[in-house]
Amino acid sequence: MRNVRTALLMLLFIILPLTVFAKPLDKVRTKPLPGTVTLTFDDGPSPIFTPQVLAILKKYHVKATFFVMGWAVKKYPNLIRQMIADGHAVASHTNSHPNLTRISQRQLRYEVLMPKEAIKSVIGKPPVCLRPPFGAGNKRVAAFIRTHGMIMVPMGFNSFDYKRPGVNKLIKWVVSNARSGRVILLHDGYKARAQTVKALPAIIEGIQKKGLGFSAICYP
Repeated sequence: MRNVRTALLMLLFIILPLTVFAKPLDKVRTKPLPGTVTLTFDDGPSPIFTPQVLAILKKYHVKATFFVMGWAVKKYPNLIRQMIADGHAVASHTNSHPNLTRISQRQLRYEVLMPKEAIKSVIGKPPVCLRPPFGAGNKRVAAFIRTHGMIMVPMGFNSFDYKRPGVNKLIKWVVSNARSGRVILLHDGYKARAQTVKALPAIIEGIQKKGLGFSAICYP
């Protein structure tokens, strides 16, 4: 009897954190609220560019969603904490940015679970969304992600800011294509995000002039 009781207690310790912190996936909002767009930032956090992005978002009272890298979460946990403190949503973008459709099941497990646990260790809750790098996903990948308590979400509207087209071109491209219900892909991680940072105030102002607001997605 004691062994049975011990086994049940161990099972509770395993399940309880999930029941306390995990949000039912059917309650997770993955699309912007009506009349709004969602600004999303991939590949961070970066000690150079993420603080600048956060400062701009705070100035304009905009909430965004950050799809972060597992390795960067471990290296810069204070930036993740700042995102949460500022009211933003934090979700996963894998650990090392591979094409998830081209890796083994073992690698897929690591790329999905490592950043999930890294984020949970910092904010106290696991992420509820994972955006696959390059927008590359299939049924196998989506099913595995969902099995582990997350929704695979698409990249949304591509700003192509990583191509560094120039600040003015970037502003025009994003603002002209902004419409209600659109998720906009930007980047704050890796190198050479200066154009994104410089363009961000004008992007926000241009979207506001179109009568649109902002809402974040994928809150855990």
